[in-house]
Amino acid sequence: MKELRGRTALITGASRGLGLAVAKGLAREGMNLVLAARSRELLDELATELRSLGIRALVVPTDVADEAQLKSLVDTALAEFGVIDVLVNNAGIEAFCPFDVIEPQEIVRTIQVNLISALLLARFVLPSMLKAGRGHIVNMASTAGKSGPAFGAAYGASKAGMIAMTQSLRVELHKTGVSASAICPGFATDGGVYEIVKKRAGRGTPWYLGSTSAEAVARAVVKSIRNNRPELIVNFPALRPVFVLCQAFPTIGEWIVRVTTRRYLKMAADRKK
Repeated sequence: MKELRGRTALITGASRGLGLAVAKGLAREGMNLVLAARSRELLDELATELRSLGIRALVVPTDVADEAQLKSLVDTALAEFGVIDVLVNNAGIEAFCPFDVIEPQEIVRTIQVNLISALLLARFVLPSMLKAGRGHIVNMASTAGKSGPAFGAAYGASKAGMIAMTQSLRVELHKTGVSASAICPGFATDGGVYEIVKKRAGRGTPWYLGSTSAEAVARAVVKSIRNNRPELIVNFPALRPVFVLCQAFPTIGEWIVRVTTRRYLKMAADRKK
């Protein structure tokens, strides 16, 4: 979808972090926005700011863990704009904790918020996208979905599911005018769940893990829509060669992930207990 100006995007988790940066990035491209999150106050503040750019912004407070609210969100967006050209499944929560002590309900909620909401929203928007003959679904996954980190089984599983979902949709929707992309940020220094992990650990990420920024993620979202990219890993230094190595040599890959994530994420997990 080369031309974004005048199109409409629905963004979940839009009130803060990566979602806020993505909303601003799409607004600068001239897209009208449907902003969804639980906090109406924060959404209203963002909508007021973005309308100054000359775009329309609709606020729809939504708990993405509630299926009925997801359906209502899509219905409200379609009633207002007639079409949803882009869906950005950004809402997410972290769940870094030793797996032997994590509460079962936290596992369920992590999968519900991070993955099931994305699947349901994609299901709800697809009929209108297919009817219009155009559309793009952006799934905010994570490098944790490429190779599961220590103390992040539930979180990594939810993000790996988003990547698999994207791959399936791309194959299924080929030549329909509708497609999907997965964005895989690394540790975001100024937004996203990794900001929470950084605060809990009491220090920034080790140099060898690298990092990214909310602005870089927002640029990747625009790039993925415009160029129909299957997947973008947003991190410096580049991690794709590492993930290729992990896939080719699983034993070596396991060692790399253990060495690079276990100590840092253990500090965050221990402070959560």
